Order: sequence, then structure tokens, then C-alpha cells
Amino acid sequence: MASKISGPFFQFIFLSLFAFATTLAKVPANQTFKFINQGEFGDRIIEYDASYRVIRNDVYTFLAPPFRLCFYNTTPDAFIFAIRAGFPNEESLMRWVWDANRNNPVRENATLTFGEDGNFVLANADGRVAWQTNTANKGVTGIKLLTNGNLVLFDKNGKFVWQSFDYPTDTLLVGQSVKINGRNKLVSRTSDMDGSDGPYTMILDRKGFIMYLKNSGRQLIYGGWPVKDFGDIVTFDAVPENDNATAYELVLQTTHLQAHQGNSPAGNGGRRLLQVRPIGGGGQSFLNKLNYNATISFLRLGSDGNLRAFTYYDPVSYLKWEETFAFFSPYFIRECALPSKCGSFGLCDKRMCVACPSPKGLVGWSESCKPPKLAPCGTAAKVDYYKIVGVEHFLNTYLDDGEGPMKVEQCREKCTKDCKCLGFIYKEDTFKCLTAPLLGTLIKNVNATSVGYIKYSK
Repeated sequence: MASKISGPFFQFIFLSLFAFATTLAKVPANQTFKFINQGEFGDRIIEYDASYRVIRNDVYTFLAPPFRLCFYNTTPDAFIFAIRAGFPNEESLMRWVWDANRNNPVRENATLTFGEDGNFVLANADGRVAWQTNTANKGVTGIKLLTNGNLVLFDKNGKFVWQSFDYPTDTLLVGQSVKINGRNKLVSRTSDMDGSDGPYTMILDRKGFIMYLKNSGRQLIYGGWPVKDFGDIVTFDAVPENDNATAYELVLQTTHLQAHQGNSPAGNGGRRLLQVRPIGGGGQSFLNKLNYNATISFLRLGSDGNLRAFTYYDPVSYLKWEETFAFFSPYFIRECALPSKCGSFGLCDKRMCVACPSPKGLVGWSESCKPPKLAPCGTAAKVDYYKIVGVEHFLNTYLDDGEGPMKVEQCREKCTKDCKCLGFIYKEDTFKCLTAPLLGTLIKNVNATSVGYIKYSK
């Protein structure tokens, strides 16, 4: 009598054979390389006023116009491996659209190695690994920089094992996506462009495609598309408006992945299936229309927290990267709602920083305008408040004006007891109370019933 062999046994054998076959696949020896970060710097105009070296060797040129692999640095001996956008031999500013090791720069003589095992490794001269794709023995047989700016490692069938599109920094190229609750969020740079993460992030979650400002460990919403179930995937795209492709629309393509349990096809074991369906409005959020080819574009979360698109416009001889969209702008969301518009503190009206609030009243604004300095948390210092009539905070829109109804005295007490509260906005018509852990830019509001109270130490 023949013995029965269970399904799990066959599954184990299949997976073992698959893993064995994968480990056998290697990068051909003549396709491996090592690039050493040394030599002369390039002489073109580069974003962030950086110094740069183009990566080239005998095997790969890594040139996919307008994209190129480079090392760059904004501070001495602190290099970032990156993708540059811009055509060679042009005088127009070239842009950095992807970084591998933003928070872990390497030094002179660092090595970039692509070995037979299929791992792509950036290491310092002493061998310390700064960044890698973690693709060793996963079937990688080649590497390529695609014409859309995507750096890919692929297997013998051409399937991507790893791609830079899955790891954006502050920028999305055309065709690049952000996935819900995924690792590929947008993170701004610091304002001094030192190559480290700034305080602004943009994340896709069930609350929407949201812009956050990190302050004392808290994530404060300040912009984006706060639409429940906005999508599971958001893709930045340039879509032809007509068949002749004489005009393009910059959009965010939104896709839902709907899991459902239904009649399962044979062999799927009752697993959930994914169905792709667009949300309302054609699955698009419109950003701008351009009367020329917009396929060379990128969307960036800037160091100031604004979300902007830039598009390459070839007919001009200089300044070819045109700003083609800004979230905080005259045509989209009021500029005064950008928290950094007036620096760390200031009053904004009609796109302009018009005043620096103080206990003595409104004085002229300058970059030196700062919020009152408070005693450290835990001290017994007494506080008071000065009043500004007709202002709102950038959080008002997103937090429904705060809590309430409550009396202004209750709101004041709430802020006083919270040493991280720097002031509050009180709505005298609805009795709503919004406490502010960060002041930034206050927005002039013609409604005199919206009153700001700024905390200061006596």
C-alpha cells in the first residue's frame, strides 16, 4: 500500500528547490564593478551648491538621460550616493531626486560595489557599510538606471528584485508611488541642506495623504489631502490631455486595493484577492495643466514644508526647471497656512509677513521675530498671555478649531497647565479652544471673534 505524502511536504520541497535555484543565479563576473569615490569634481551648476562626482566605470555608464548616478557633498568629506536629474553640458541647474544614504554620509575613497552575489553596497574606505540593497543571493543578475530615473536590480527574467522607486527621500518622479502605511514616505531635508532629515513628512494612511510637522515628538498635521481612505497607492504622474500629447496634466493617481473573500479559484487556498479600482473623480487629484510635454517632472516636499512640482522645459536656454505646482500658493491653498511662511513666529496676511506680535502690540516683522522664551518645563515660573485679535493657527482647519465648547478661562487654564503649550486660539462665537504646541505662522482672519493668546513668562 502506497504511503500518502502530505501537501505541506510538497510545498517544502518546492520552496527548497526555488531557494536553491535562486542562490545559483549570480551576476556575471564581467558585469560586477567597484567604484571608488575619488578624483576631480564636476563643474556644472548643481542644486544645494554641492560638489559632485559622476559615477562611471568600464562596465556601466549609469547614464539614462536626463538621469545620472553621482556622489555629492554639501559639507566637506560627507558624501551622498544619489541620482541627479539634468542633461549634461547644460548651464541650467541640475537637481538631486534620490538619495541612498542621506543620514549616513561616507567619506573620500568610499566604495560602491556590485558583486556576484547581487548585493549593491556602499561602504567607507575602512569597510564599514553605510548603505546596501540587501539583495545578496536573491537572484539578482544585473543593474540598470532606467530612463524614468528608477535604479533597478533585476533577475534573469527581468523582474525587479530591488528598485529605488520603493525608497523615495523627499521627491517623487513621474510614475513613482507612495503606498499606504509603507516605508516609502516623503521626508524633507533640513533647511541648511546638510544631508539629514528635516521636520516635515508626507505619509499615506487611512486618514489621507497627509503632511506632518514633527515638534517635540508630536506629528502636527498642516496640509495634504485629509480624505478618509484616499487610496492605498498614490502615484505622481504626467498625463496627456489629448491624443496629440500637446498638453499634459500633473496629477496624483489614486488607487484602492480592495480585499474581498469570495468564490476562490482552484488552488488559491481561499486567500484574499486584490482588486484594483480607482476612486471617484477618475482616481486623480489634479495639480496643474501644462501646454507642453511634462513627463520630465518631479514632486518634492521642500525643506520649508511646501510641496512643489518642477518640470523640465527645454525651449528656454536657462532655468529650465520650472515650478509648475505649489501646495501653498495663490491658486491652491493659502500661503499663510504654511507653518514656516513667517519663520518661527509672525503674522501673515495676503501672502505677506506683516507683523511680529509682542506684549506691546504688533511690530514690524523680520526674520529675527521669535516667540516668547518660556521657562523650562517643571519650573514654578508664572506665565501670562498677550492677546491678538483676528488670527488663526495652521492647526485650526484640521482640528475643527480644537475642543469645546468651553469658557476662555478654561482654555487659558488648559494651556497654563501644559508646559508645552505656547498659546491658544479661542473662538468667541463657537467657544472652541485650540492649544498650540508650536506657533510658527499665525494667519490673519477677518473674523474678530477668533482671538490668539500668546503665553509668556512673567
